[in-house]
Amino acid sequence: MQTNSPPIEVKNLSKKFEDLVAVNSVSFTISEGEFFGLLGPNGAGKTTLINSLIGLATPTSGTALVYGHDIVKEYQIAHSHIGFSPSEANFDREFSTYENLEYHAGYFGVSKEERKKRAEKYLKMFDLWSKRNQKTHALSTGMKTKLLFARALMSEPDILILDEPTSGLDVETRQNIHQYLRDLDRTIVLTTHQIEEAEKLCDRVAIMREGEILAVEPPKDLKQKGGIDKIEIELGEKIAELPDSLSQTELELSLQNNGSKIKTVAPDGNTAVAKIFEKLIKAGIDVKSIDIERSSLEDVFLRLTDKENKK
Repeated sequence: MQTNSPPIEVKNLSKKFEDLVAVNSVSFTISEGEFFGLLGPNGAGKTTLINSLIGLATPTSGTALVYGHDIVKEYQIAHSHIGFSPSEANFDREFSTYENLEYHAGYFGVSKEERKKRAEKYLKMFDLWSKRNQKTHALSTGMKTKLLFARALMSEPDILILDEPTSGLDVETRQNIHQYLRDLDRTIVLTTHQIEEAEKLCDRVAIMREGEILAVEPPKDLKQKGGIDKIEIELGEKIAELPDSLSQTELELSLQNNGSKIKTVAPDGNTAVAKIFEKLIKAGIDVKSIDIERSSLEDVFLRLTDKENKK
């Protein structure tokens, strides 16, 4: 969509349920075409935040804008840009897969002829055309998930919001769903508690815990800033102790395997290894092999949430 306003701009949004603060003054902006992830455990506030964006919950304070339109004051315009796929299937059991899509588009004022075209288009896109006359309760879990995506796209939204789209799916089906999502030309907001999924799909990830956003970064940057790489250097000879030049670095190095291996951890494994290697060579010590075990987004997530627990 051609506009100067971002697809989604959340401004100090909070949502309370009596004494429970489900979302606590969160702010972030999502860019056009971005795949944005909300990552956190169950109860982190992800679904409540999404429900506020799609109109199922009214913010207690703060707001959000969709292409510059307030989600509360300009409800209809704001939500005309959004397609939503819930975490659980909620189809009309009396209708076929085709009819579910056709009737859903009718709610958005789509003409009868256009509804037919779109239903065929999206059923074929998600490999469900052969199931068009089946009732939805006869579909597999993976097929139901794809049908939820198809239904969300029937209004041709600029933004697609997916709430835990692969929860409960087997590994193969999940991978297939990931490929479908990568091929969609949309701004996508994904909520998930699966760290691997967020790392694989998202351009940026917001890590949530107890209604608050702890960090918003690309997965790669999060790992560089908050992660710890594990380094293991196998020496070409056994040494009795580390050279003085290495003992004076900020790294905590340990000499193991009877003096044939050096182990340490560092935020940036490549930079640390370069420094260690240089000092070893200057000390006349041969290096046989170097292994760097990169930190994962899971490491960062656990480290960030652990810091919050200790506050």
